[in-house]
Amino acid sequence: MTTLRSSGPVRAAAAFFASRILLAATVLVVAAVAGQGAVDHEWATGIWWLDRFSVWDSYHFVRIASLGYLPPGLDCCDQAFFPGYPLLMAAVAPITGGNVTAAGLLITLVAGAVAAALLWMLVADDPRGGSAAARRAVTLLTLAPTGFFFVAVYTEALFLALALGAWLLATRRQWWLAGLLAALATGVRVNGLFLAAALAVLYAVQWNSDGRPRPRLDVLALGFPAVSVAAYMTHLHARTGSWDAWREAEHRGWDRISAWPWEGLAAAWQSLLDSPDAWLAASRAADIGAVLLGVALCILLARQRRWPELTYLTLTVGVVLCSNLWVSTPRYALTWFPVYLAIATMRDTTAYRRAYAVVLALSAALLVGATWAAATRHWVA
Repeated sequence: MTTLRSSGPVRAAAAFFASRILLAATVLVVAAVAGQGAVDHEWATGIWWLDRFSVWDSYHFVRIASLGYLPPGLDCCDQAFFPGYPLLMAAVAPITGGNVTAAGLLITLVAGAVAAALLWMLVADDPRGGSAAARRAVTLLTLAPTGFFFVAVYTEALFLALALGAWLLATRRQWWLAGLLAALATGVRVNGLFLAAALAVLYAVQWNSDGRPRPRLDVLALGFPAVSVAAYMTHLHARTGSWDAWREAEHRGWDRISAWPWEGLAAAWQSLLDSPDAWLAASRAADIGAVLLGVALCILLARQRRWPELTYLTLTVGVVLCSNLWVSTPRYALTWFPVYLAIATMRDTTAYRRAYAVVLALSAALLVGATWAAATRHWVA
């Protein structure tokens, strides 16, 4: 049994890595057949195959890794992106011959495999889980419709690996290490603050179940993510003179502001109606569908009484729900790790197996469509 449990994460990582190589090869074949030429962008590498995996936000990360924040002549809006990923790209670049784009892709591929292994371990450890549930969870991750971003120069794979590592360590009560990984996750994406809030709830749950009169010293680890954010905001203040530079960049670059949920829905619906082509319309419809699905999944977590996981997902979905811009939510959903846990550990009945099979089939179909659209540059969001 011990051998099976120890080999499970390794097999999960290997299988996921192999699936990403296959997905990357598919992107290249589709792009070649579709006649996709060289990418005309200032921060493109000029290497045809590598530029297939560097798009939109990727160029912000490449520029930050190459020049840092706010180089001469550019006062916005790279500061909307947290520094963890581009810093790691710059650190890994010597391995890839100085090519930071290749470094970003390598980080994504490795982090995705690590995330698959950690997800297997988390679900296998869960009281309602086990090896079968762990396999289901990793399969759901493998067939996630927006899986293209696990072979792209984007932050989702790295954040997911760090978040899962922090969560797994926290469930095993290794709080100092959990806090450190949560701080690193927060340095990659602002969603790390939501992870920190959820970890605080998990700590409280453990504290209550232990019946301790007071928390241990390791409660201080819950503050590590705040230190990570404070360091970045201090850096931006030193460069811009503003403590609110990150939010200002979000507003200037993408016109993103807070809004009531019904205002966000109305804006998303109008954007769908105003779409100039079918591809953008499909993307906007997916944005709306992902937000509504996120709300439904919050209800599922509440029904399962998974309060720490519910905290993370509610905050993560809520920040989009209460925004005027619902764009890219299907991509953000890749980091909703409690969802894989909740679905994979549901009671194993005939009805569940049928529903699970339908979900996998639908996810696989959407993955094929989304990958084709990304490969032909009809959609990247």
